[in-house]
Amino acid sequence: MRRMKKGITFLFLAMSIFVLAGCQGEVKSEPAESKSAETKPADSKPTGSNPQELVILSDFGREVVEKELYWKEIFEPFEKKYNVQIKFETLAQTQDTFNKIDSEQKANNYTVDLLISHFGTMTEYLNEGYVEDSTVLEGEMNDRTFLRTFDGSTTLGGKRYFFPINSDVYLSYANKDAFDFLPVGLTKENVLEGKYTWEQFVAWGDAIGGKVHMKALPVKMLLYQIGGMALSNGGEFPKLNDAGNLKAWQDVIAMKKNIHPESATTSDSATMMAENTVYLSFELMAPLATAYKAAPAKYEVFPGPIGTTGKAGSIIGGHGIGIVKNAPNRELAEEFIKWFTAPEQIVHAALGTIPTIEEATLVLGDDPEEQVIKQGLETVKNANVEGLQMISTYTSWADVKGCYDVIYAGIMDNSITLDNLKQKLDEQQSVLESLLVQ
Repeated sequence: MRRMKKGITFLFLAMSIFVLAGCQGEVKSEPAESKSAETKPADSKPTGSNPQELVILSDFGREVVEKELYWKEIFEPFEKKYNVQIKFETLAQTQDTFNKIDSEQKANNYTVDLLISHFGTMTEYLNEGYVEDSTVLEGEMNDRTFLRTFDGSTTLGGKRYFFPINSDVYLSYANKDAFDFLPVGLTKENVLEGKYTWEQFVAWGDAIGGKVHMKALPVKMLLYQIGGMALSNGGEFPKLNDAGNLKAWQDVIAMKKNIHPESATTSDSATMMAENTVYLSFELMAPLATAYKAAPAKYEVFPGPIGTTGKAGSIIGGHGIGIVKNAPNRELAEEFIKWFTAPEQIVHAALGTIPTIEEATLVLGDDPEEQVIKQGLETVKNANVEGLQMISTYTSWADVKGCYDVIYAGIMDNSITLDNLKQKLDEQQSVLESLLVQ
């Protein structure tokens, strides 16, 4: 357990400079430090003669600090046990990863054994038939239960193709001083148990006054935050004008005067929380965890507000691993998946986010970062959640984000009010639908 905690702590330090692409909510198009990388420590070599080479192509674990943890905790022990050399490669963009698999499959030149893909791009591989059916393999792993939440991305026609390895969700957190301003009828115990509504969240922000954070940086994260709010009301994602989404935007209008203006200049709340600029946020767990890990005595972490369905809501992102069609080392690839997703390993594989098997809670402790992971797991299990498998059905995901940005900007400049909100949502819904791939 001590070794595991060191590994998780190591990753949360890294999260101060890197926020996951998933529920950050997006497939990264311009990762800051995502250079093409085939990383293998010089002193990491199997001792046996003529080792096999297992090639893993990944859209996850691009940062140096993440690769270092993968090698130390996962790859090196596997190499030693199976007398294999692992080649772990990440490319600059998800499209580059797909292009490499696509070109190999079309040329019948198979070099890649395993693929780690974002939930939002799995459909592309499945539609092309580039990933092996691993249903039988799943049946052999009776010591773990993969969360069914991700089946919409990782399975097809009732068959398993990808195994989910990580996810991130939206939670709430607040400066402890904010609890001095709880609205009448709402207790701290209610909040920490997740028994509070969006109306009470709005009223709480009103009582605090001007210290609520929204993920309002244009063309970034706003649609995921609004999406989570809408899901709690039974709304769809991405959609703008159904009843659940309408209620979410009405709540934004209600809290408008208390949203800090710097929310439009940063994609996460950690720095603003640290500087006491904001006191309350419905936030992706990665930046939330960064803030909480740095000062656990300063904050409380709790589930997001419940909507009209009686549940919280969250967009979920993450990644999964699958065996590439015609993998040169199919049996070895299966052994690696068993290794990678085992309860004691998947906590490392998740790189500080949510490990996606039910048994993961058995190996998590009570350190601040592990408490956040536990909260995230409960959200995955109990909230209304939606993945990002639909990204590839739109011609431009950035333009989808832009539809949400237009509504938010109109609310903030007072050109959109409760009186014309539905009309404006209908207009942007038409734009959104025009972006669907024909």
